[in-house]
Amino acid sequence: MDDGVVSERVGTERADVDAEAARHCYEGEQVVTSAPLGAGWAAVTSHRVLAYNPAAEGRRFEAVDRPNVAGVDVDAAGDRRLLGWGLRGLLYGLAAVGGGVALRAMRIGETLSVDAAGSAPVGGVRAITDALAAAVTTLAALLLVGGVALAVGGLGLVGRYLHTRQPALVIERFGDESVTLSTPRSDGEHAARTLSEALRER
Repeated sequence: MDDGVVSERVGTERADVDAEAARHCYEGEQVVTSAPLGAGWAAVTSHRVLAYNPAAEGRRFEAVDRPNVAGVDVDAAGDRRLLGWGLRGLLYGLAAVGGGVALRAMRIGETLSVDAAGSAPVGGVRAITDALAAAVTTLAALLLVGGVALAVGGLGLVGRYLHTRQPALVIERFGDESVTLSTPRSDGEHAARTLSEALRER
């Protein structure tokens, strides 16, 4: 395919994207530049930065007023809150499992048992020691079961975090959280360059 055909195809795609972006403009607002974004598009207008990807998970359309835009980039950091919760759950779960295993290994329940010591019960001593032994055994079981559940939940959250580490077009805003829209990395990088150049020219 020669350069003329490629240029014509790119020009047609650009015109189609510009026309689609123009449908979302307010009266008097004009498209300055645009770029494909997965199955959608991203654009800088005279007033805003627009991004639309119908295949994105979660929000599919974003619009930010140009004065509030600090920059445009591509990132795949994922939801760090999920990572934090997952690591904490995994850590607490492993600690609980370790505590349960240690209690079982120490055989405190058997040590507290009057029968294990070969002594005859005296008054309420046997009832107390049996109750303590049962409590320690129950605690060890709860630590093991709860620890395993926490660890599995933590691993699930870490897995979910890894799933969210998809490339995303990030529109950074002054004084507010960044806006993210998932996109193929190649499209995201091209859109970020195109939009950033247009924003620098304002």
